[in-house]
Amino acid sequence: MKKLLSLIALVLALTLCFGGCAGTTEESSSTPEAETSGTENADVVTINILSSDDFAGFRTSVIPEFEATHPGIKINFQSVGYDALHQKEVTALAAGTDTYDVVDVDCIWTPEYVTNGYIECVDDRITDEMKTGILDVCMDILRYDDKMYGLPMFNDLFFMYYNKEILENAGITELPETWEEYDQVCQQLQTSGACEYGSAYGWAQAEGLICYYMDYVCAFGGSLQDADMNPTINTPENVAALQFMVDSLYTTKTTDPASITSDDRNAIELFSQGRLPFCINWSFAWGQFNDPTQSQVVDKVGVMLIPGHGDIRSAACAGSMGLAIASTSQHKDEAWEFISFLASKEIQKRQAIEGGSLPIWADLYQDEELLAQHPAAAEMVEQSTMAYNRPSFVYYNEFSTVLQVEIQNALTQAKTPEQALADAQTQVEQIAATY
Repeated sequence: MKKLLSLIALVLALTLCFGGCAGTTEESSSTPEAETSGTENADVVTINILSSDDFAGFRTSVIPEFEATHPGIKINFQSVGYDALHQKEVTALAAGTDTYDVVDVDCIWTPEYVTNGYIECVDDRITDEMKTGILDVCMDILRYDDKMYGLPMFNDLFFMYYNKEILENAGITELPETWEEYDQVCQQLQTSGACEYGSAYGWAQAEGLICYYMDYVCAFGGSLQDADMNPTINTPENVAALQFMVDSLYTTKTTDPASITSDDRNAIELFSQGRLPFCINWSFAWGQFNDPTQSQVVDKVGVMLIPGHGDIRSAACAGSMGLAIASTSQHKDEAWEFISFLASKEIQKRQAIEGGSLPIWADLYQDEELLAQHPAAAEMVEQSTMAYNRPSFVYYNEFSTVLQVEIQNALTQAKTPEQALADAQTQVEQIAATY
């Protein structure tokens, strides 16, 4: 009997041991995040985000804060260059898969994404504070047919940056106010040997080219659409604007000819190296220009109004983006938690100070700490009152592709500006007729 009892006790002991070992093995298979938070892996929801590289560094830096206060949510953040973003998003969204829960949407893509059912309406998620506190121009980014489809992430537009040191050393004390004066100042700097070219742009065949063209179009009194939402490409004002761009390459020679094959990131690099006196770029460039790990012009950069023409004081292309919930997402509530976190007043203020963006909340423009730590904020706010959006066509991407090709034809002198824009008008009207 004693032997039998001993045998039973041994069997029970071994059973408990193996059971405990099995439990230990299962626990070790959980993710480090789950172990840290004390949450079982099965209860952790992963939100997959596809973002442009604008402010991607800042967004990545605050993810740990979000995850710490939302232990049931893990953020898988991916970013790509702007020129690759639209195609990557549409490929996934059109396939109807849940590859991404959150996508970064440019203001020009909203009509397309909504019409195709790619993104979720969030009217029932927008709070009263958001409705009254976020700038309307920012909310327009993801508004279509009076419905909201996400939240803006910054109030962005083109700004004219200048190198204070280069201008001071050359004895230039007055900033140019018109495009004609701008060319004169650039020629003076080039003749003195202060720089090889006055500026460089992202005039490669990509969306950035349309943004730069908008600066000139609006300064010269033109437009790319009329009040009835019809395309108006071939106008005298638009031709004059394109002619000015061509002349800056071949007549006044104030524009780096490499601009034709470059994007706006190349211009940022040249300006950061101290090789350019002027650079038109987005708000995120301010952060890079003042980052000693990326720039040689820290504390030498100022912001001025983009030059105007005639009676038009200044004109800048607006280009804000926002985050939206993919219609195919299986975790819409958790996706919204992260979107609203990035859009919150606290995070927007920090992004403005650390990244150089303009915030989406109206009262942050009177925030003393923000204004004190963001020296260019006042000039940026002034430029934002003279900013213009690109056309809001459902067929915008087809419109843009045609216009990119024809502007390039003019910039490479394959066609005159008149012929290029006439051809673009004909092609775009044919596209519009199919919608």
